Amino acid sequence: MGYELPAFYERLMKKYPVVSQAEWQLLDSIATVKHIKKGDTFLRYGKIARYSAFVISGMFKFSILDDEGNEKILRFGFADDFLANCESYNKRVPSAISITAIEDAVILKMNIKRLQPLYDLHLSLLHVNLQLYQELLEQQAEHQQILSFKSPLQRYRFLLERRPAIIQKISLTNIARYLYTSREALSRARLLLIDQARNFCD
Repeated sequence: MGYELPAFYERLMKKYPVVSQAEWQLLDSIATVKHIKKGDTFLRYGKIARYSAFVISGMFKFSILDDEGNEKILRFGFADDFLANCESYNKRVPSAISITAIEDAVILKMNIKRLQPLYDLHLSLLHVNLQLYQELLEQQAEHQQILSFKSPLQRYRFLLERRPAIIQKISLTNIARYLYTSREALSRARLLLIDQARNFCD
């Protein structure tokens, strides 16, 4: 299996150094590169998850629908992040979340059924799987912390201080859906922070 991997694997190797080149080549042998257009889904509500993927380029949102049918975003996926709904796959139940491209994207897509047996044979891949699970729990805990703040201003300020990449890369509409507030309320909070910063500098 001594062939040269595509250049995007270099980023994954840096992020997950425990995985050897031979193991990345093994993963590459069961993976396919897919292009997904903005607005298309990697996983749709109500479908049982059968695939996972690394994001090569582009951005994704993990979202649910509330009782009124409004979209709420749980988290975002950026380059080198992992896309999956393990609960849907493991329990063979329809997915409660949708994973959708919010810009044109390229992913490295893998069939979970082919991926899972490798965890028993390669401890480093199991380690990465556990690391991904830990990252997911941390993201969920952080999102709950954000939602514990009462005002859109406090929620937006938290993102500004802790997750500036979301502020820089994600549209105001999608940030509002992530913060569980209206676009109008978020826009007012954003303008207030800009005014406060301007007054501070004056």
